[in-house]
Parts: sequence; C-alpha cells; structure tokens
Amino acid sequence: MSVLAHMTELKRRLFRVAIVAAIFIAIAVANFSFIFNRFTADSRELIEAAGGDIIQLTLTEAWVAAAKLAVMVGLTAAFPYFLFEMSRFFQPGLKTNERKYIYFLIPGALIAFAVGATFSYLILIPRLFEFMLQFQSSLAIPQITTASVISMTVGIIFWLGTISELPIVMFLLAKIGLASSKWLKTKRRWMILLAFIFGAAVTPTDPISQVIVAIPVMLLFEIGMLLVRIAERGREEQDA
Repeated sequence: MSVLAHMTELKRRLFRVAIVAAIFIAIAVANFSFIFNRFTADSRELIEAAGGDIIQLTLTEAWVAAAKLAVMVGLTAAFPYFLFEMSRFFQPGLKTNERKYIYFLIPGALIAFAVGATFSYLILIPRLFEFMLQFQSSLAIPQITTASVISMTVGIIFWLGTISELPIVMFLLAKIGLASSKWLKTKRRWMILLAFIFGAAVTPTDPISQVIVAIPVMLLFEIGMLLVRIAERGREEQDA
C-alpha cells in the first residue's frame, strides 16, 4: 500500500473510533447524575464527616464538572476499541511471530490502566482527601466546590492510569530496538528521582502521598525491565 492509502485507512479507522467514543460519551452524559454521585460518593462522605459539603459557586459549575466527568468515562469506555483498531492497522506490517504480541499488549494495556485507575480511586484519592481535611480541620469549615473535586480526582486517575502503561511502552521500545536492559539499568537512579517528581506533581500535598505514588512507579519500572529482558531474549532467538 502507498503512504496515501495507509493514511486513508488510518483516517477511516480513527473516524470509527470517534463515532464509538461519541456514542459512549452521549450515554455517559445522559447518565451524568448517577456517574457524578457514584464518583464523588467517597469524597463526599469524607467531606461531610469533617463538617463540610460539596458546593457549587456558579450556576453552571456542577453541570460542567459532571459533563467533564462523563466525557472522561466515555473516552475510557472507547479506549479498548481504539486499541483494537490500531492493532488491526499495524497487523499487516508485522511478521507472523510478532503478531502474537498484539494479543498480549491490548489486554495488558487495558489491565495496566485499570490497575492504576483503581489504585488511585480506592487508595490514593481517599488518602489525600483524609489528610487535607484533617490538616485543615482547625482552620476552616470545608466547603469544597464540585469543580475542584472532579478536577483533582479525574487528573489523578488519568495520570496514574497512564503511568501504569510504562512497562508496556518499555516492552515495545525493546522490541523495535530503541531500548535495552543494559541502557535502562544505567537510568535506574534517574527513574527513582522522576518517580518522586511525578508523585509531587500528581499529589502536591504531603510527603506520604508522594511516596504512595512514587513506590508503584518504581515498581512499574522494574516490571518494565523484566519485560525488556523477555523482549531481548525473543529477538536473540529470532536472530539465531
């Protein structure tokens, strides 16, 4: 196929992804009240236990926050179909023995994102809310806006879910020869530093929460190192 034909096919597949994403977003928007209440249930419980509540300061603030949440839910629901279309697009260019990795990478990417998102929702976010509310309990009555609750929770879930894809990315880079275990091993100290910087950026509150984020990131790097070695052994067997 020519480059133009490849681009046409890619546009066609992305158009189908956009349609599926739009359908999921529409469904999520139609059920935004249920999604919003479920998404903020634990945060609201912690805020109310501290004597406060989730409030809105403008007429449209709650709707905008709920719509933002619905869009995130819709895009997340469409993500598996996006991976499927991309795998079908790249499959013809792969060797027979390389196509098997598609069946590993797609579910692996989904599981990795789900684990990161679940970790942030069940462990990290409640820990952050609890710390901040207890820390400021003697200073003021907590009246937290819907926009701030949604922005913080959506941001943390997105970035923790995304960084959980690190082992998959490292494996792909090793398969195409852009990374090696020997080179990555020399960057381990930098990775530890970057893990704590990432923890500080995602949770700019207390050191304990930063450590809660940094430790899983370092663990993800070590899992990625293991996958890189597996990829290198596979390449060596092919060369032999």
